[in-house]
Amino acid sequence: MNSSKTVRRWRIEIRFLFIVMAIVMLMTLIGCDRDKVAADTQIAESTTSVETTTEKGTSELTAEEKAVVDLFQQGKYEATITKADAVLLRKPDSDIAYSVKGMALGLLGEPKKGLELAQKAYSLNEKNVSNYYNLAMLYKLQGQLDESAKWFRRVLDVEPHNTWSLYGLATIYADEGHDAEALIWLKRAIETDSTVKSVAREQDHFMRFHNNEKFKQLTQ
Repeated sequence: MNSSKTVRRWRIEIRFLFIVMAIVMLMTLIGCDRDKVAADTQIAESTTSVETTTEKGTSELTAEEKAVVDLFQQGKYEATITKADAVLLRKPDSDIAYSVKGMALGLLGEPKKGLELAQKAYSLNEKNVSNYYNLAMLYKLQGQLDESAKWFRRVLDVEPHNTWSLYGLATIYADEGHDAEALIWLKRAIETDSTVKSVAREQDHFMRFHNNEKFKQLTQ
């Protein structure tokens, strides 16, 4: 898939997932399949938020912190980083600024730095479930699937019906060749949000499942 097609594909799915999910918040990766990375990146971009998964609640976020999230969701990653840095000068304990900046760095091809910031965000606020989700995504996009699964499960310990954590586990099992487990988790994700069906049909994680009768039944 060439870069222009990948970018267009991201934008289409980003717009789609903004409608269906506002819960939580790597182009060049050694040893990772590029199309799978692109597909996971779409989910990461589209579900990054702090609206329902932080105990602080959005009403307690500063206007500048909200601006950081808004810039990220608009796909303005360099501006996100600049704004996050400005927030951190005034509020050095802002886990939101660290977390969203980390995701922006990951999407700009600096996943190692992004993960370090996501870990910093978690150390500042261990009760913010969006920090769990961002760690899961950054580990996943780097191919560290065991660590990714651990953090998706941490999300589910708090929010058992978190759609994209259920789906994240489904894709991990699919990528590892554990088809039965993948379909179990995919079913659970679909039960929380039927729009997962179209995402699963389009992503490379489940491409080889297209002739699987159970997959077809789940996603029809």
